[in-house]
Amino acid sequence: MNIRNVAGALLLIAAGSTAQAASLALVPAADPVVQNGAFTVNLVVNAADAPGIHPGLQSGAIRVDFDRTLLTYNSFTLASGLIFFSPLAVTTNGNAQTLTLGFQNAPDAGPVGTFSFTATGPVGSLATLGLVDADDLFGSFVNKAVSDKPYVPTFTGTQVSISAVPLPAGIWLLGTAVGALAARRRLKPR
Repeated sequence: MNIRNVAGALLLIAAGSTAQAASLALVPAADPVVQNGAFTVNLVVNAADAPGIHPGLQSGAIRVDFDRTLLTYNSFTLASGLIFFSPLAVTTNGNAQTLTLGFQNAPDAGPVGTFSFTATGPVGSLATLGLVDADDLFGSFVNKAVSDKPYVPTFTGTQVSISAVPLPAGIWLLGTAVGALAARRRLKPR
């Protein structure tokens, strides 16, 4: 058996093996968001296919980047039962603001926590929230159940569009009622 056959067999085995995937995503509670209004964005983990024993205890550090001329950061609330291994840090560089935090004890799937922002940008703006691993070199995600199995999840940020403050429903109802009265008066026989 020559080296080419062995290498080819190993490549076929590697190509046919199931890739283990895990992900973290930012999920806005609403889109569009109202100008000068507060809104929330959930940080959600899905690590059911990450290496290690399941149900697992997921741990990792993330970084969220956004334009502070469009959004103002208000707070972050960690989901029940989770703890910080690295407390939330806020840094600003020009118009860019970065939130960095490390968490542990997250379930295989579900919310890690909730960010709160205020939409401060002009109407029609599209605000982007980027999400990446806080450790650029080695990656920071581990399934802590029993054996600390490391993995590299995929990261999905999000965008929210900023809209004008909607008119209250009462204004629309009043306009409809006034229009109906005008139509009735016009059609009423004399």
